[in-house]
Amino acid sequence: MRTLTHCSSLPALLRTLTLCLLTLGAAASPAATPELDANIPTLIDSDTLEYDEPRQTSVFTGNVVLTRGDLSLRAHRLELRQNDAGDQFAVATAAPGKQVYVRQAKPGSVEIVEGHADRAEYNSATEQLDFIGHANVQRLACGKTLDQIRGERIRYNQQTDVYTATGGPQAGTSNQRVRTVIQSREKSREVIASCPNGQPEGQE
Repeated sequence: MRTLTHCSSLPALLRTLTLCLLTLGAAASPAATPELDANIPTLIDSDTLEYDEPRQTSVFTGNVVLTRGDLSLRAHRLELRQNDAGDQFAVATAAPGKQVYVRQAKPGSVEIVEGHADRAEYNSATEQLDFIGHANVQRLACGKTLDQIRGERIRYNQQTDVYTATGGPQAGTSNQRVRTVIQSREKSREVIASCPNGQPEGQE
C-alpha cells in the first residue's frame, strides 16, 4: 500500500470528486442541500425509485444517470441516505461487467475529472470518499491524461487532505500494485494549451 500526500494536482482532483459526492447526498432529502451549488437542480433518471421518508433513504435502480451542473454520474444502483444527525451517505454500485462512472468538468476550463470503479461511497460524517474495485481516478484535457491513480481502493479524506491508494487482486493493474501517473506542470500546460476551441473532449 502506498500513501501519497499533496502530490501535483491529485489531492485537488480527489477533493473535487468528494464535493461532487457530497452534492449527491443532498438528493436524499430536500432539507439536506449543502452550501455547494445549492441552487443547481439535481436530475436523476432511473428505471425505478424507492423513497423511504422515515428512513430518509432514496434508492434509484436501473441505468441510473445523475446530472447536476457540470457533474454526471452513471451507475446501476444509487442509494442516498441521511441519518438523524444530518450526516449524508451516498453509495453507487455498478451492474456486473460495468463500472460506476463519475465525471466533473472544471468550470471555465478544459480540464475534466473522471472516476471509475466497481463501487463508490461517500460518508459526510468522516468526510471520506472511496472508489472501490478496479478504481481509476484521472484528470484529463482534450482526452489526454494529465494525472491518474489506479488501484484496488482509492480513499480520500477531505478533513486531512490525504489520499491513500491500495493495491490488490482488484487493482486492475498487471502487477496488482498501485499505478500513479503524474505529468509535469510544463507538460500539463502544453496539453491544456493544445485543446481546440477551449472545450473538453467528449463533453455532453
